[in-house]
Amino acid sequence: MTHILDPAVPAEQQHSPPTGTVRHHWAFTRIGLYLLLASLPLLAISAQVFGVVSMNATGALVIIPLAAILAVLCVFAPHPVDRIVGHGLFWGMFACLVYDVFRLDTVYLLGLWGDFIPRMGTWVHAGSDARTGAIVGYLWRYLGDGGGIGIAFFLLALAFGVQHWSRRAVLGAFVAFAVAPVWAGLIATVALSPDGQEKMFPLTPTTITLSLIGHLIFGLVLGLGFLRARARLARHWPWQPLLRARPAAPAEHP
Repeated sequence: MTHILDPAVPAEQQHSPPTGTVRHHWAFTRIGLYLLLASLPLLAISAQVFGVVSMNATGALVIIPLAAILAVLCVFAPHPVDRIVGHGLFWGMFACLVYDVFRLDTVYLLGLWGDFIPRMGTWVHAGSDARTGAIVGYLWRYLGDGGGIGIAFFLLALAFGVQHWSRRAVLGAFVAFAVAPVWAGLIATVALSPDGQEKMFPLTPTTITLSLIGHLIFGLVLGLGFLRARARLARHWPWQPLLRARPAAPAEHP
């Protein structure tokens, strides 16, 4: 069927896509950029350990510029998804803090394993001393690793409709995601890279168990944070969830 142009409407407007389609594509692109930024800090560690690219290069050339671009967009072109990202960043950092209460106790008080975070900081800030490495490493851990995982978890949970699940199912989903792929990816990096155990930590029954417990704590706290905020977050999600909603148990409350 031939499209007939309306002489009362400019031709360029008649051929332009609907506003809703443009907004849909822009929201999808923005979420994709957030997921990319959220995943890069963890992937940069694996890339460093495997000798693919240094964390210094990844941080300076990719992560910091991308974070700056998204920060500018949040200020000058805000989108409802930004609120979800803010919640994910906060709860991811808080969950990482609770995880570290357990981890640092086993490192510095019980002496069960070492702390490779300061060494990681020297990978980011090449040539830095131990103190600077510790500062940079923990900034990377909280803002990049913890906050990034929180952002990714929250966005993916809303995309799949986890906000409509029961309390037990939500916590189970977050704990499971903290185990695989996050903890499984960490152990795979240490085990499969040529000198991963030397650069990070040796794989022993003790370190494997402690790292797993830490990630279980992280996933549980992050899931509790999602439960606390899910009613507000659901209002900012732009689409219908990919999975059909599961009815919550009558006796449970968000």
